[in-house]
Amino acid sequence: MTDSRKSIICWVVTILPCLILLLPASEIMTAELKVFLAVTFTAILFFVFGQVNGTVVSILLPIAYVLILEAPLEVVYRPWSMSILWMLIGGFLLANLMEKVGLLRRIAYKCILLTGASYKGIIWGIALAGVVIFLLMPNDNAAVPLAALAYGICVSLKLERGPAAAGIMLAAAVAALLPGCFLFNTGIFMFFRLGEAATGPLTMGWFEWLYQMFPNAGYYALLFYIINRLFGKGVQLSGKDYFLAEYRAMGKITTDEKRVLVDIAILMTFIFTASVHHIDVLWGFAVIPFFMYLPGLKVADETDLKNINWSMIFFAAGCLSIGTVAGTIGIGELVAKIAVPVLEGRSHALVLFFVYAGYFVLNFIMTPMAVNVTFALPLAQIAQDIGMNPIALYSLMGGASDQILLPYEVVIYLIFFSFGMICMRDFIRFMSVKLAAHMIFTFLLLIPWWKFTGFLSL
Repeated sequence: MTDSRKSIICWVVTILPCLILLLPASEIMTAELKVFLAVTFTAILFFVFGQVNGTVVSILLPIAYVLILEAPLEVVYRPWSMSILWMLIGGFLLANLMEKVGLLRRIAYKCILLTGASYKGIIWGIALAGVVIFLLMPNDNAAVPLAALAYGICVSLKLERGPAAAGIMLAAAVAALLPGCFLFNTGIFMFFRLGEAATGPLTMGWFEWLYQMFPNAGYYALLFYIINRLFGKGVQLSGKDYFLAEYRAMGKITTDEKRVLVDIAILMTFIFTASVHHIDVLWGFAVIPFFMYLPGLKVADETDLKNINWSMIFFAAGCLSIGTVAGTIGIGELVAKIAVPVLEGRSHALVLFFVYAGYFVLNFIMTPMAVNVTFALPLAQIAQDIGMNPIALYSLMGGASDQILLPYEVVIYLIFFSFGMICMRDFIRFMSVKLAAHMIFTFLLLIPWWKFTGFLSL
């Protein structure tokens, strides 16, 4: 198919949601709802097919809600008053500074040296580094630096595209994304904000998250065992000399690294004392990284502010606007009214399985963010109506959105794949085994644990 023909097809599919406007108005399909669905699904398809720059779509979507739907400004632009957006800005700044001063590389090299620096040692060292980095910065903002680091390891060890290199790249992808399945994860707060029209304000502490999610630590460790089994058989290499040389070349820990660590220590103290100060922990991420512009901790400069991923900030704001506007016109209540009679009397585990299966299918045609934005509020309303804890639902949604088979389904996996070290066969093979492992841990260990602790029900 030629590029021009493909482009035409994408444009036609993208504007198809506008046909919703031709549907007759009814008690359920109101005029307001028709406009909202047409505008929203058109924007989501723009994100999916990428015919127009995503940042442009993110800026124009809220404006369309104001001008076409006539939604109130205070509702459409409410995301900019939420802590989640400012947390993302601070999180990107912190990640950039950790990379800038060399702290990410120092942690990774040290962890790999601690685990022996053989092939298996490199894989387990990356796993350990992922946990340490996530403890310091509980989100996936370090994914791109870790991808570049893993690629550099493959090149330095003279690994060409194939199973051995694929194992290192996939280990780094898992280390960047999945410690949050059991460690405190600021990404879950995105779900909280998307669904709060149905649930009201939600929050969860560091220790509570670890307590409820700790069975997933076994899943995280199992993935690195699987990587070694799939890609490490017969691989004989020792990277000890390389990693030792790289680590020694970095010298003693620098003053700038110490300053970043002090700033992180302040941030972690703020998180751990949330039960004392009762301030939304996301405001800590929004404010404390900027301490590194102040005397005594000054590490950042004007360039670091420019290097923040502002396109992702506008994207998140646009997605959150979908949730705030949907809440005002009653999308959650409408979907719940249809779905709850079907789901009433079903076990919570069965409902979660339906959600899990739906996410797996939708990942082929929509980005996880698009799926989350579309369904977070309706599913939260359903959870409320059937007596399920929405935080348990959100946790499962986060895990399900990571279950893919092809790299295009999730942008971060695509970044790791795009370095050219992973064959498609190896990628699909690992992701298939990963899916099976996740389902076993989720439905045979995690959900029974939630039932035991009472976390699953309201």
